[in-house]
Amino acid sequence: MAAAAAAADPLENLQGELTCCICLDYFKHPVSIKKCSHSFCRGCITRLCRSKGGKAPCPSCMQDFGLNNLVGNRSLANVVEIVQQLKDDPGAWARKRRSGPELLALFGQDDPEAPGVQTLKLSARCRLGPLEDKVKINEISEQVNMIVEAVSNMRKDGTEMKDYVSGIKSSISEDFRVMQKHLGNQEKMLLEVLDQECRTAEQKIDGMIQPLVSRIDKLLDLQNNSEEMLKSVSPEQEVCMGSSPTADEITLDIPKISSVLHAVKKFKRLLLEMPVPWNGPEQTLQEPSPGTSGTRETLMDVAEHAVASSSNSSQSQDTHQDTSGYSSSVESDGDSSMPGITSQFSQWASSVTFDLKRIHDKLEVTKDKRRVRVSQFTCEYERSPKRFRISQVMGSPGFSEGRHYWEVNTKDSAGWAIGVAVEEIGSRDQLGRNELSWCIEWSNEKLSAWHKGQETQISEEKPLRVGTFLDIPQNCLSFYSCTGKETCLHTFEIKIVSPVYPAFWIYGGGAGEFLTIYNSKRS
Repeated sequence: MAAAAAAADPLENLQGELTCCICLDYFKHPVSIKKCSHSFCRGCITRLCRSKGGKAPCPSCMQDFGLNNLVGNRSLANVVEIVQQLKDDPGAWARKRRSGPELLALFGQDDPEAPGVQTLKLSARCRLGPLEDKVKINEISEQVNMIVEAVSNMRKDGTEMKDYVSGIKSSISEDFRVMQKHLGNQEKMLLEVLDQECRTAEQKIDGMIQPLVSRIDKLLDLQNNSEEMLKSVSPEQEVCMGSSPTADEITLDIPKISSVLHAVKKFKRLLLEMPVPWNGPEQTLQEPSPGTSGTRETLMDVAEHAVASSSNSSQSQDTHQDTSGYSSSVESDGDSSMPGITSQFSQWASSVTFDLKRIHDKLEVTKDKRRVRVSQFTCEYERSPKRFRISQVMGSPGFSEGRHYWEVNTKDSAGWAIGVAVEEIGSRDQLGRNELSWCIEWSNEKLSAWHKGQETQISEEKPLRVGTFLDIPQNCLSFYSCTGKETCLHTFEIKIVSPVYPAFWIYGGGAGEFLTIYNSKRS
């Protein structure tokens, strides 16, 4: 009940809207991107843009922008200042709701108890009282002025309504543009799968044709010189032609091609059967039916599995290397395709997966729950009061006794944190910033350890494979770099009084970045 009440707290919801998705803190000197109107801290978005060479995708909608597209947002800064004051004085929220119309006015609400503005109405300046059938001569001038002012204000409000609708239309068009781009990328990937399959078959055919052509040339040379040869040798004399070329059967991988075709057909059917889920003004949006919830995953799983298969068949020398792309393991349903643990602690290896009830809705996971990726879209998970409101995810299971070890591939994320947290960690609590969690974190080109908001800098070298060893009997939590020689990065003294869970933060500034939990089986 307490969790539900906290989730319904309007101040907490407002705090979430005023949080920068890059630094996970309140906006500092907020700026907005002209093209899409998304807002960030000036420092955060400037660093991101410069790190991409002066032009970067918006972390929220992936639309490209440059530094010249940033504008200051003073109104947003004022709201942040008000909310920070309310946070410092929790009792002020109730007082503000009763006597502070200036905060509610920011959202266009006159009634403090109103759940939200449901329609866009004419402002109070346009309201004109009933006009009498008769008017006094000495009041004509006053009524003319009143009506002229009301008409003028109505026209202004009409313009504002048009601007509002125009902004919504632009947002919808941009969303569809992103979806079209995504579909185009999927089409390109699938066609490349088929082209690769065709190229593989053509290479086999060319490999068989070449020795046959060489044999024909030799036979023709012998035929042209046969009269001269018959003068000195018997017609029955044998001539060495070299090893006989083999004519293997040329086949296409029909199951792979059929799976791609089937996935596209299924995706098309489900897409056409699933209109935009708008059910009218009096109903809330409904969750998609179970049959349609995995349409995008259906297409991506089959296509990316095919890409991985093609890559593996044409580059067999790389089959023992670590996975380096998201597409190569999206289809994993079990442990067989995931790399194994090679650490000295492998005897204590635990099977850790990502928990779908404690994951931010801009993060998506593979079917085996061992890989998490920053998504361009909001994922549709079941409602949970424990769900993170920042770019974090908890792992499963929790540990309260014994020794446990797990490893994570970090090379495909520009920023991440790996650690443990107790179950009571808040939905907005960043790892290591309070007494409920411990972690090491790679951000701003440095590696640090965090606990209770205290940072201990470790190095400026990014580990590409991180092992976590939780030794509960010895009250010890250690992190290791497993890239090449295994070295200890940092050790916390930790006393377990309630179960702790693996916990992860992943930089949310770029879609496609991911973390992978390695197979618990020893390599």
